[in-house]
Amino acid sequence: MTTVSGNLLQTIIADQDLSDRLAAMPADSKTVSLSFVATHPTFSHPAWQRTGDSADHTETHIIPEGAAGAPSTDPFDIEQFIRSQAENNVPIRRVATLEQGKRHDAEYRLVGKLGSGGTGIVYQAHQRAIDREVAVKQLRDDLSRDTQSRERFVTEARVIGGLDHPNVIALHELCMDDQGRLFYSMKRVDGSSWDQQIADMSIEENLRVLLRVADAIRYAHSRGLVHRDIKPENVMLGRFGEVLLADWGLAISHGPTDRVDREIDSTIGGTPAYMAPELAMGDTSKVSFQTDVYLLGAVLFQILTGQAPHHGETLLSCIHAAANNVIRPTDVEGELMDVAMQAMATRPADRHQGVEAFISAIEDYQVHRQSVSLVRRAEQILHDAQDNAPEQGKRSYEPYRLADAILNEAVQAWPGNKRAQRAQTELHRQFASIAASNGDLDLAISLYESCGDGESEVAMRLRRQRDLRNDQADREARYSALFTRSPEAGLLVRITDGEVLEANEAFSSLLGYDVSQIVGARMPELQIYKCPEKRREFFRRLQKSGKVDNFEAVFLRRDGSEIHVLISARSIELGDEKVVMSTIRDISLRKDAENALRQSRCRLRDLQRLAGLGTWGFNVMTEEISWSEETFRLVGRDVRSGPLSFEAYLSTIHPDDSPHLREAVKQSVESGTAFEINLRQGTIGDVEKMLPVNQRAYRPAIARGQPLFDDEQKVIEIYGVLIPIGAATT
Repeated sequence: MTTVSGNLLQTIIADQDLSDRLAAMPADSKTVSLSFVATHPTFSHPAWQRTGDSADHTETHIIPEGAAGAPSTDPFDIEQFIRSQAENNVPIRRVATLEQGKRHDAEYRLVGKLGSGGTGIVYQAHQRAIDREVAVKQLRDDLSRDTQSRERFVTEARVIGGLDHPNVIALHELCMDDQGRLFYSMKRVDGSSWDQQIADMSIEENLRVLLRVADAIRYAHSRGLVHRDIKPENVMLGRFGEVLLADWGLAISHGPTDRVDREIDSTIGGTPAYMAPELAMGDTSKVSFQTDVYLLGAVLFQILTGQAPHHGETLLSCIHAAANNVIRPTDVEGELMDVAMQAMATRPADRHQGVEAFISAIEDYQVHRQSVSLVRRAEQILHDAQDNAPEQGKRSYEPYRLADAILNEAVQAWPGNKRAQRAQTELHRQFASIAASNGDLDLAISLYESCGDGESEVAMRLRRQRDLRNDQADREARYSALFTRSPEAGLLVRITDGEVLEANEAFSSLLGYDVSQIVGARMPELQIYKCPEKRREFFRRLQKSGKVDNFEAVFLRRDGSEIHVLISARSIELGDEKVVMSTIRDISLRKDAENALRQSRCRLRDLQRLAGLGTWGFNVMTEEISWSEETFRLVGRDVRSGPLSFEAYLSTIHPDDSPHLREAVKQSVESGTAFEINLRQGTIGDVEKMLPVNQRAYRPAIARGQPLFDDEQKVIEIYGVLIPIGAATT
């Protein structure tokens, strides 16, 4: 059969009647198609009905009947057609409808209509021989006499039958009834189409469905097929978690080996609301795997915005929008929207390289999701702290310290999380202001320095205040006045015998003792330390250097409850005695937060280990390299030895692959582009180092890199992942 390629938009524009008809129809999410056989173009839309037909669908022949190239009006010989199909191994199955009642000789009994599409009507049916419910797709009556329609229908059935994937609807058999009507039976899914549920599902639920659809498309691409009509309406969601991609009627072959009859390639079309520009323009020679990537991005756009990407007041204007890649405006932003917009790039070369890259981009987002969640948690802690702040008096530092620790974890999980970096800078500014108002000038100054405001006017003023305060403190002859007024718990202990000379009210309140119960007692007798060995270690450090900073211990309150404390102490001369002045800070909340964060780190490490995913970072300015624990494992290096330098790491890669990685990193630094390359990763154990290069074991892996920019859009860091994809071989 001769195939003719055409242009969907140009064909519509060239036919005034067709243009007028499409301009009078509202935009929808239905599949349209334009077929070319022997110069005869046929346009179809599910809502059109031919006069005198009972079906709710027809094809509009652009060339009038009787003209050159018009469809044949020869009578349809049913018996001859049945014989021809039987020769092609298409069996005859008797079909009964509800109106006909029970027919004991009927293999299939149609019990209700499930829907209709571009080529047929789908019914729910009962298959008597196996006693099961199935779905039956039957070629429409108005198409059953058209040779090309019958051949396309058979081809569609064989396409589905040749796809063995858990997310592709299973086809049972291709048949015809005793009247010569073609149909095929499929798995009956107890559920509904995705478009009926997508608005009520969360983003994460929709992403899980999208990734399973993408996996089905990835499989189809491996078989050389392009679907061309991916949309929520063509995805069935079962009650028990099934996700099944259906309606392969527009699928075409792509690549060096055609897996579909070339006759089907003469049909162009799709759904205008989701169409890639090359689909709307209609040249099948420009349709590629990137066309399906565009459609997956269009569905992701709908997940994020609630609407398909292309829109128009009429169906004709919607087709124009698709042809010119006019995407509906939206205020939605973020990493997922960036993935969708890249997938929907006008030029196929600017889209993701394939479905695998599209899936990886979404999976990267899911890895980053934990970091984003940590930022939200820190922001909520700060919001609650501000709402609950006292109108007078000192404000607590614990919410800020806890939020800062959480943001550190967020940055560690995803070094490129700019929101976390901005949040941490703003937190340090707020924390510094509160510390200054509380009189903790050293803390305030250090916080201003950490966020880059160390030379600001307010930081300079605080330094002058601190210097004046320190000068005043140096002039005091005794420390007791300052000591007793301290907001932090404190003790004065004589070194010679360990007797407590003085305890301030903060200490009394912290541990639940009266001052009279503490002063005059010896430290070993008080049994404040839960672990006596900790007390002895504290005094050993003090005797060695005369000071102890940030010594962690567990104290026992008077009621026996435990409290985590941080002790700082100085050995000083007070009169003619050597004493120890100690300050004790309650860090119980911080310890709880550290334990929670430690568990979070363990979970993140376990997730990376289970996924076999190693992360790394390369500082362009300092050339410092950071590795996750999984990366050390993948390259066979002890974590305690630290990561290799970039040049040393290149030596662990197969000699044929290391130049490619070096060039990829160089291009990423110079041009600010991400990269993904396949390489063979060796290990760096002592045994491997002694082997010749051609005898070492290498493991295939994927290395991905992403640049991080400063405010001047200069690359300052490259970070990424190392993903093993196979076993090691020599």
